[in-house]
Amino acid sequence: MPVFPGHVLTVLDTLRAAGHRAYAVGGCVRDTLLGRGPHDWDVATDAGDGEIVALFEHTVPTGARYGTVTVLLPGGAVEVTTFRRDGEYLDGRKPETVEFVDDIREDLARRDLTVNAMAMDGRGDIIDPFGGREDIKRKLLRTVGDPERRFSEDALRMLRLLRFHAQLGFECDGAALNAVRRLAPLAARLSAERVREELCKTLLSPRPASAVLMIEYGLLAGFMSENGKNIPAARLSEAPGELRMAVFALMVRNTGAVPSAEGLLRALRCTARECRLAGAAERAAEGLAKMPVRLALAEFDAEAVLTAAAAGGFYGEARAELEAGSFTKVAGLAVTGEDLKKLGFEGRKIREILRFLSLSVTSGETKNEKPALLERIKAHYRDNKQ
Repeated sequence: MPVFPGHVLTVLDTLRAAGHRAYAVGGCVRDTLLGRGPHDWDVATDAGDGEIVALFEHTVPTGARYGTVTVLLPGGAVEVTTFRRDGEYLDGRKPETVEFVDDIREDLARRDLTVNAMAMDGRGDIIDPFGGREDIKRKLLRTVGDPERRFSEDALRMLRLLRFHAQLGFECDGAALNAVRRLAPLAARLSAERVREELCKTLLSPRPASAVLMIEYGLLAGFMSENGKNIPAARLSEAPGELRMAVFALMVRNTGAVPSAEGLLRALRCTARECRLAGAAERAAEGLAKMPVRLALAEFDAEAVLTAAAAGGFYGEARAELEAGSFTKVAGLAVTGEDLKKLGFEGRKIREILRFLSLSVTSGETKNEKPALLERIKAHYRDNKQ
């Protein structure tokens, strides 16, 4: 018998005590069977949304059209949805209509993958009409029913297939992959936010290289040209998670598929931080083409250098240089802008001289001592106008 968190068991028991059937469904069942702690819990029930609201003190009507109510309990939130059958999908994303039904199996039949189409009651009994448990044992990702129909209904399911491939390490069914190749143009209908979410989850997975499959199968064609291929995907695993989106964008730019890494992330509606990092990494990459890592670390932001190095295949070297501290940034110099003002320098010239000194110290040409730095300035700048 699985150990449900207390707040989930409360939802299941409350619905059952009121005469309703209720099951944990979807990814939380899959992850429970895999021995992974689910982050989110979804419950399906034959109770209508009005009955759900009446049974629990704190609720939020998060999807009234689809019969979804979020129940808020001290242990966490649980999304509770009435059993339903979906109508036609005309926009390639959501059903035009839904019909509420009494049978959990009908509800499971509308789901994307067999491993996500199982239900579990409070006692641990599992309803598995499409062979999800067997597919978990085989480590196989199959669609519920015909893959072309599933992907035509909702194009996001194609990205989800590759995302689960990355997260779970399961193989994708051949028929499903063939359908992705044929139907990839439908992904152009998806919002940038939805695409970004699946791409981000893939990049943060244990197998971030699967993100490149999204390009190879044409699922990101709305954001880049077709020549965004032959990306050295293995480099993604070397970079820490917080850098991977920018590393991915920079590698795509390096193939010529997009004019700008920062522009790609803006098009995908990524965070302002990720966009800024991508832009800074592009500038650092230009610097790294002309100077060793040590000097680049002195001149550019460390995260930008690490991102550019990861995209270029030498993240380990850059990380080692950063940890060794074998560089001196402007802020670490033994002279300051105030010292240069006393020598008669102003404005941009001060910034230029400080940069010059930073690189001179990092390269070993000058000691980071005030007398040596001032002497270096005199030797290099014969007068204040130079």
